[in-house]
Amino acid sequence: MGKYENLSFEKINHTGVITLRRGSVMNALNREITLEFHSVLEALPEMFPEVRVVVITGEGRGFCSGADLSRMASGGSENRRMPGNGSGQTGMLRIQELAASIRSIPQPVIAAINGAAVGAGFSIALACDIRIASQDAKFSAIFVRRGLVPDTAASATLSEIAGHSVAAEMCLTGRIYDAEWAESHGLVSRIVESQFLMSEALEFADDISSNPPLAVKNTKQLLRSGYRDWVDSVADEDFYGSPLYDTYDQKEAVQAFLEKRSPVYKGE
Repeated sequence: MGKYENLSFEKINHTGVITLRRGSVMNALNREITLEFHSVLEALPEMFPEVRVVVITGEGRGFCSGADLSRMASGGSENRRMPGNGSGQTGMLRIQELAASIRSIPQPVIAAINGAAVGAGFSIALACDIRIASQDAKFSAIFVRRGLVPDTAASATLSEIAGHSVAAEMCLTGRIYDAEWAESHGLVSRIVESQFLMSEALEFADDISSNPPLAVKNTKQLLRSGYRDWVDSVADEDFYGSPLYDTYDQKEAVQAFLEKRSPVYKGE
């Protein structure tokens, strides 16, 4: 596996650890880190069964704060499907397709949520098979506060994991929730002290990888088989979400965040 500038991949026993390394911006996803993330995920099937479990975590205070808003403010977004590339390879290397890639690799994936998991970062955590949170973790389906709808398959995964009522509360308010709230609503399996997060995640990974690799692989796919099709959910997110990028309110939401002021919405 090649060298990366915005993330790292480390093999520990039979576990592959992906660490997002844009800590200065809470691991926000720009074009570069998105492409590197896809590259790592694309390489993992060929590494099975030597790599039997994957752990995803973040550097610094954030797990992942979602799409890089400075990029969005300049008129682009790694989530937006642009006209003309909807069926081509470029259109399949956005943030949104990371969820389906996490689901499709043969290895079970553990999210070691060290800090804020917000927007698409929250969606990435939801796409993982097991979520372990540090006591400092925060969670938010913040999309609506950016003038957008949920993406990166969160429109499917959040309801499946926590039920419609919790999904509606999170997605319609955009509130930020702590680790205890997330655990009580089934969003994470357990909470551990920050200094023990990775050791706990790696212990889980070792327990899983000690089992027969093909049985583990097929169990992951079996557990996922009853879920709503994630490709369809991303298509739905595109249908409802893409027009919003051209609205006044969406641009105002992002600009107000960057300028640290309250937004003024016009409904247009």
